[in-house]
Amino acid sequence: MAKKREQRKAAGAGNDDLPVLHPERTAIIAGRKITVREYGFVEGLRLLPLAEPIIAGLKGGMGSSVPAFESIMGIIAKHADVAVQLMAAAADVEVEWIESLSQDDGQLLLMVWWSVNGPFYLRTAATRAVVAARAGATSTPPSSAPAMEAPPTSAG
Repeated sequence: MAKKREQRKAAGAGNDDLPVLHPERTAIIAGRKITVREYGFVEGLRLLPLAEPIIAGLKGGMGSSVPAFESIMGIIAKHADVAVQLMAAAADVEVEWIESLSQDDGQLLLMVWWSVNGPFYLRTAATRAVVAARAGATSTPPSSAPAMEAPPTSAG
């Protein structure tokens, strides 16, 4: 009996791999069924220039850990026009539709978008922070100049 349960568990072991590898979330927002998807590789590359102010803000807020949620939301609010365009791309909706949302519906879309795509931005910011830290660090301290003796003078 235990063997059959183990076989059933093993058979379904990879069933949740797709949502982990390529997550998406569906929600009813302003009466419209919206699916927010994670950016694909090429789409993410194309969106990087647009997302630059958000990524730079996240990088600046990264000490030794991920910035607090309130800090992240502050960065997004500071770059609201960019965030709206990024949300529209992930949800395949019009920017104008997002701009027409109520406070509650807008917050719901923002939370769904961040839950799906936030890791992309945090990963990018963290990678840049590590690269910047490594660029400024040296593996060994600089050595001092070699000591030189003054040449002997002849008394003459």
